[in-house]
Amino acid sequence: MRMRSSFICVVVLLMAFTAIQASAAEPKKGILRVSGDNNWEAYVNGEEVGRGFNWQEVGFYEFELKNGFAVIAVHVHDAEPGGAGSGGFLADIILDDGTYIGTGDEGWKASKDDSYLKNDEWIDPNFDDSGWEEPQLYEQFGGGIWGFGAAAMRQVLKDPDCTARWIWAGPYNVADEVFFRYTIGKNVAVEPCGKYAITWGQMKTAR
Repeated sequence: MRMRSSFICVVVLLMAFTAIQASAAEPKKGILRVSGDNNWEAYVNGEEVGRGFNWQEVGFYEFELKNGFAVIAVHVHDAEPGGAGSGGFLADIILDDGTYIGTGDEGWKASKDDSYLKNDEWIDPNFDDSGWEEPQLYEQFGGGIWGFGAAAMRQVLKDPDCTARWIWAGPYNVADEVFFRYTIGKNVAVEPCGKYAITWGQMKTAR
């Protein structure tokens, strides 16, 4: 009986130790850097953290994770209607455990259903985005039709640390309202803790 009790104690201690290790390994803070052509609004777990109106500038938003969880949701509006303009979304997420997630990486979801303009269900962390499509990939930051917007950043950084790609829901000259989501970890609460707006050239020094 005593041996059985000792065995149970060892198992419980091992489980507790494993849980503590897992908790310590989970990211606790993150930074969202985002730009959208032409303008965007960004949310973390259903709460707006910022918006921008110039795609050559970057929204720089810090947020906290609880148990390693956050849902990033971004709406991007292409101001030129239809084929007259080129819509694009560029973002990355940098977690304090060293994880780097860029647009173009697996896991981003996109929708061009403009009915979301009339409701905000799509920003809810519990919203089911399983029916959303995989974004279409375009140029990496610094290249393609948006390349000239990186000039200020290159002058400061020389070797940019942003490896994200511009993405859109389908061809970038069709849909004008596109919605994006990315889920980090499991479904628990997270709270934004700060927000800034900076240019691409200031992005490195602001971190």
